[in-house]
Amino acid sequence: MAQKKKSSKKKNTTLFSAACVLLGLLIILIIFLVKKDQIFTNLKETAFFDRVFGTTPTVIEKHEPVEPKKTETIPLKNDEVTIKIDTPETPAPVYSEPEKSEVKETPKTEEKPVVKEEKKVTEKKAEPKKEVAKPAKTELQLCFVNIDGDGAVVRQMIKREVAKSDSPLTTAINLLLQGPDTTKSVERNCMTLIPAGTKLLSAKVQGGVAYLNFNEAFEINTYGVEGYIHQLEQIVFTATTFSTVSSVQFLINGEKRDYLGSEGQWIGSPLSRNSF
Repeated sequence: MAQKKKSSKKKNTTLFSAACVLLGLLIILIIFLVKKDQIFTNLKETAFFDRVFGTTPTVIEKHEPVEPKKTETIPLKNDEVTIKIDTPETPAPVYSEPEKSEVKETPKTEEKPVVKEEKKVTEKKAEPKKEVAKPAKTELQLCFVNIDGDGAVVRQMIKREVAKSDSPLTTAINLLLQGPDTTKSVERNCMTLIPAGTKLLSAKVQGGVAYLNFNEAFEINTYGVEGYIHQLEQIVFTATTFSTVSSVQFLINGEKRDYLGSEGQWIGSPLSRNSF
């Protein structure tokens, strides 16, 4: 048993030694392969085999050392970083000038002038202002009176421009009851003999006759008979300026009466301009 153990130990030792030797040879082989060029170069330059053996092997004698690759340095603008590029040394390319017949001239292309497109600025036209429609105007004639140099009461017709209305007769009679506008030069010397406080209650035209209805103030005239005559005259001459009216029928509070006031001025039938 002891002998078997010793023999197994020897075998193990022998195997381990053999493995170490193989490993050493492998390392030497690797180093040799990596440094082969440098080793051959050193052996050739030192003439090692000539000194030791008298002759140099053909492999070492013909060996040419491999030149190290050149490094090109490209400087940057600010010389801050240098990039090294390893390039094998290659002979510069030889360029041969082409024959004249081979050189083809490229046709020149005419440069078209660059036309700058002008942006058209469209001016916005100012919208015309909308004119506010003015109310239509119409001209009315009113009958007032004045006193002449002999003290006589005379009739005076004046014209007024007013806004157009659907009932121009009513408008004209109401303006007459308001009296003359003394701010206007043509009416400055005018006056009215229609009693103050007279109001037009209603008005209608039928068969050429204007039926004008007044309140009871129309019956009282402080100027006597002449006052009654001229107040009726003013109403008739104002109303008959309209083509549709030929005469006036006076009413008091909607009633037809024969006489006006205590003086007894006739109003029982329609009165025309010929009545005065």
